Amino acid sequence: MKNSFINATIDSPKVKKRLTLKKTKHIINENEIRELLSKELPEINCELEKLSNTNNVYKTMECFVGFTKQLINTGKINTVKQCFNLAEKMLEEGNNTVKNAIENVYVYSLGTFVELSVSTAYQLKEFFNGSLKKEYIRQVMASGI
Repeated sequence: MKNSFINATIDSPKVKKRLTLKKTKHIINENEIRELLSKELPEINCELEKLSNTNNVYKTMECFVGFTKQLINTGKINTVKQCFNLAEKMLEEGNNTVKNAIENVYVYSLGTFVELSVSTAYQLKEFFNGSLKKEYIRQVMASGI
């Protein structure tokens, strides 16, 4: 993740300083995942309501995986792209727990599924890119498959 910087110069008769102020970006924490999914993918709400432990980020990720697989199977490619973009955002902007959940549940579960999806393989591989693809490749290389 690249940090954004704001450059400012303070002019004064006595002092001229160059300041670099770091612009902070919101870090997504595990308590925000359910709300983020609900907001960005309202269609998932029905599935999220079925979860017994609403505070468990890993169970929420499993729900997100199931929802994404269902979309792939029904050919709803535009919504699949939204899911991948949202997962990418969580992977890049999440805290360590969120990143861990994305890596170990979402990417792990969907990586092979995407690779083996025959009907929409090309489109899915095009969307399953960036940090998600890098993580999937890291997992495949680590397992020796």
